[in-house]
Amino acid sequence: MRFAFLHHGILETEALWSGIPLNILRTLRGLGHEVVVIDRLQPHVPLQARIKGWFYHFARKRRYLVNRDPGVIRARSADGNRRLAALGNLDAVLVAYPPDAAFVVSSSPVIVIHDATWLLLLDYYPGHERSLLAGETIRGGMELDRVALAHCAHILYCSHWAADSAVKDFGVPPEKIAIAPLGASIPDAPGREDVAACLRRRGKAPMKLLFLGVQWLRKGGDVAVAVAAEIGRRGIAVELHVAGCDPTGSVPDFVHRHGLLRKDVAGEARELRELQESCDFLLVPTRAEAFGIVFAEAAAFGMPVMAADTGGTRDAIQGGWGIAPPLDAPASVYADWAVDLYRDRARYERLAWMAREAYEKELNWVSFCRRIVQAVAQLKDASAAG
Repeated sequence: MRFAFLHHGILETEALWSGIPLNILRTLRGLGHEVVVIDRLQPHVPLQARIKGWFYHFARKRRYLVNRDPGVIRARSADGNRRLAALGNLDAVLVAYPPDAAFVVSSSPVIVIHDATWLLLLDYYPGHERSLLAGETIRGGMELDRVALAHCAHILYCSHWAADSAVKDFGVPPEKIAIAPLGASIPDAPGREDVAACLRRRGKAPMKLLFLGVQWLRKGGDVAVAVAAEIGRRGIAVELHVAGCDPTGSVPDFVHRHGLLRKDVAGEARELRELQESCDFLLVPTRAEAFGIVFAEAAAFGMPVMAADTGGTRDAIQGGWGIAPPLDAPASVYADWAVDLYRDRARYERLAWMAREAYEKELNWVSFCRRIVQAVAQLKDASAAG
């Protein structure tokens, strides 16, 4: 198939949305499809938008988001539409940021790929509190989602949480939506023999917990410390390994700091992989999460997961190889599950292989991109029959 991938930023270098657009681009090309990138849409940040940003920041103490301004998106669409028209026949136009789809003009179907609606993000993710945002940013974001979701031919969400909002809050017909979990972002994914070797290394004292996230509090770092302490009170030696961020404030001696651990730095990537191979559990009791690619990565290494039931996390770890108790669950709920599983090695290994199978079947980018191709094929069939 022949696709255009439309994106207002710099698609092939920008680490946007956890690198998801770039993973999709590379995987589709790897599957033999042609993908033409249309990025760096102009005007990128018009002078009027810069002035608005300064005004809201200094005069109103509010955040104005240029990419939630319908006027800016409409102005950029002229550039995008001109470049789309020059490409000729396409099987579909892919858009990984919904506002970019609002004013697309193309004879090819527009496919929106995302993890949440704008309404879900408000008062959910830090920095998206209504009290901090300019009123026109809130209204503009709602309008852009409404137009984009109505205008596109198909929407691929990674969770029921996002899909339900599109239907309930924006009136999108359910048949226009498909749900596909995101894939693990691992440059060199382990094989099954590697997972078997990992399992042979685990289960030896101390119990090793891995906390992996860039925002300590949003990802539930304080809860993770409480869970580790609770496990220790049950008489099991425990270590909590923290990567991706630095803990806020003082932490107990059982917390081991590893820093950011960037995947594009060879030494840091090796250290991260060592943690993913050797730790017994991934523990990220996040307070806000649209999906959590980190859970898909844990599945690749056959690592059972402890998360919290918020956003799309339940879709990320469905299948019984992890737990996601309510946000207000006490540390004892996590500790009980981890200790019971840690002491029952046969059950632990069963769940570890369930995690690995979830990765092989769904939590990978090949599976995700095949869902895109399937959706486009169905649209073509429906158009031919209609």
